[in-house]
Amino acid sequence: MWQIIGAGAIGCLWAANLQRIGQQVHLITRKPCSERTLHYLDLENSQHQFNVSSSTGLLNDLDPLLVCVKATQVKKVIQKHLISIKPQQVIILMHNGMGCAEQVQALLPDNPIICATTANASLLLAPLNIKQTGRGVTYLGPFNPAACLQHKLAESLNSALDDTHWCENINHKLWLKLLINIAINPLTAIYQINNGQLLQAKFQKQIKEVIRDSLQIADAEKIPFVEQELLNTINRVIQQTAQNYSSMNRDIFYQRITENEYIGGFLLKKASLYKIKIPAVESLYKKIKQLESHYA
Repeated sequence: MWQIIGAGAIGCLWAANLQRIGQQVHLITRKPCSERTLHYLDLENSQHQFNVSSSTGLLNDLDPLLVCVKATQVKKVIQKHLISIKPQQVIILMHNGMGCAEQVQALLPDNPIICATTANASLLLAPLNIKQTGRGVTYLGPFNPAACLQHKLAESLNSALDDTHWCENINHKLWLKLLINIAINPLTAIYQINNGQLLQAKFQKQIKEVIRDSLQIADAEKIPFVEQELLNTINRVIQQTAQNYSSMNRDIFYQRITENEYIGGFLLKKASLYKIKIPAVESLYKKIKQLESHYA
């Protein structure tokens, strides 16, 4: 069985596809959920329905925990369920941004911790009702030595959503996702535009400035990227998700706290550590903070 913390768009996407292949799934939700049917519309517009079990607490066993909440919530949910998590239980973290794994490691020093990044996309239409909006690659890899022997979990997840891979050097994949996020999320949130509008020249200029800033930090961390190749990758993502709104865009639209601290904020903390100036990143970070201050 899989226990999935978080019944949002991504948590439900994994829950639906794991159940589709016959795996048992238990959802851990923030509030009691009266709905017992998970509705899933896939990319082929086929509608699926699955009976799903859920509760606000963990089951008393060693099933892997797939944590699919926002970076801002990861530490809180681990603290909430800390007493129920077994020392040998595998924790898989799947969220945007960086910095959460270190927080979880401090709370659970003996547990295998896996970091994951996915390009699969889903839209939560209503509680336990999702529409898949994109298909992409998923990478999982060990954050600590205790997780190094858990590669078979990637095989199980690949059976549910293909193009899922175990990656020993997960840090590079996490940094790639971080750099894509810093290029797309703040601008689409500040200007309340869809991803495709970032192809305009005025936004392309800002993206280049932000990426040049960010690559200074990646270089200091010894994470190798080639600037033009990275910009090409970012623009491919923009084109492929042209009609989509980023998660940060939606958070600002619905007046929710964003993952700004784990994207721009993470880069700024690293910049402070290395005494590197990254004004383009700092400007975006401050603009998002200002927008959040209106409703925080």
